[in-house]
Amino acid sequence: MGCCPSLCKEDNGPQGDAANERTRLLVNPVSNTPNIPTAHSDDYVNPYANPVPKKTDEQSALNRILQETAANVIDVGALDSHNLEQHEYMDRSKAYAKRIEVIGVQIPDHPPCLLKDIPAPERVLAGEGLPQQDREMVTDMMNSAVTALSEIQVEHKEDLVVPFLS
Repeated sequence: MGCCPSLCKEDNGPQGDAANERTRLLVNPVSNTPNIPTAHSDDYVNPYANPVPKKTDEQSALNRILQETAANVIDVGALDSHNLEQHEYMDRSKAYAKRIEVIGVQIPDHPPCLLKDIPAPERVLAGEGLPQQDREMVTDMMNSAVTALSEIQVEHKEDLVVPFLS
């Protein structure tokens, strides 16, 4: 009353999925149990050593944090992404120009340009340099700027990183 089936291949005879002597009566208990952590053979070498986190665990944790953060971030720049068409742009520029005329603001005809084409740079370079008074003024301004920058202090008032609500 026994049978020694071959484990090398499954025998699906003419009966197909019908119950026969090779049909399992009980399901495989190993495949139905929840995941049980298994110890690798390396863990038995030194049972008192602190376990080093695996790279895959760290990577999956970082990926999970990144996905949660990406889901909670609100892209403020993308909220008002109304692209103007050409006629809307022209209408707005005309309306702004009319508002400026009403206010009476004088717009200079030519903006002051520090960079300009010099046809003969050797003449400019051979000419007089800056007067001593101008050099002293620039030096004093730079010294006061350096002093002001060195006196800047940051006072901690609240956390810069705010947790997202979940």
